[in-house]
Amino acid sequence: MSKHHCITVPLSRRETTAGILYLLLQMFLLPTLISWGFALMGNPFNEAEMNFLFFLMNFLVTLVIFHDYLSKNLRQAARHPILLLQSVILGLAAYYASSFLVSLVIILLDPGYANYNDEAITSMLHGNGFLILIGTSVLVPPFEECMFRGLVFRNLYGRNRHLGYAVSMLLFSLVHITGYIGLYTLPQLLMACLQYLPAGLCLAWSYARADTIFAPILIHAAVNFISFNMLR
Repeated sequence: MSKHHCITVPLSRRETTAGILYLLLQMFLLPTLISWGFALMGNPFNEAEMNFLFFLMNFLVTLVIFHDYLSKNLRQAARHPILLLQSVILGLAAYYASSFLVSLVIILLDPGYANYNDEAITSMLHGNGFLILIGTSVLVPPFEECMFRGLVFRNLYGRNRHLGYAVSMLLFSLVHITGYIGLYTLPQLLMACLQYLPAGLCLAWSYARADTIFAPILIHAAVNFISFNMLR
């Protein structure tokens, strides 16, 4: 994965500014505001429904902010469908191979380690599994890929590709574990972060190789769909 690929579809200044502002809001403030709002309404939704609405809102905001970027990437994918397919297949293979190795390391370090994010999703399956399937497999991938690969990785990649990989991988890991910081010990927190690094690496690499954000979107959707059925 060391070959230096070229990413040609740009992000406008408006898309970059709006994306950064929303990403900061989504990571540090929005979940709390939504929880407070639902609490004031007497919690009319169960946890699965609340998360689905959160996913749906992120998805709709993605379409508003990045509609030009997504349209250009879709045309790019249509021009090179074989390259897109190759990148998706290779990205999936690399993800599962690297994730398997990381899982072995974690088992050796802490046989009793549990991923709280996976456990939270599993518990929500009893609330409404169909909504969680749609949310994680359809709504989440475009949002997270536009943010972490399109916004963060793509903007840094043109300046320093190694920095682009490092920062996007780290942020992608952190967004999946920050809600569980109080539940993990420090070693477990590091292992939780390590667990998401293969995905961050393979998704970014597939984007750079295919030169379209739809490569990591498709990989992300496939991984979440397979993981959902495994957890169920």
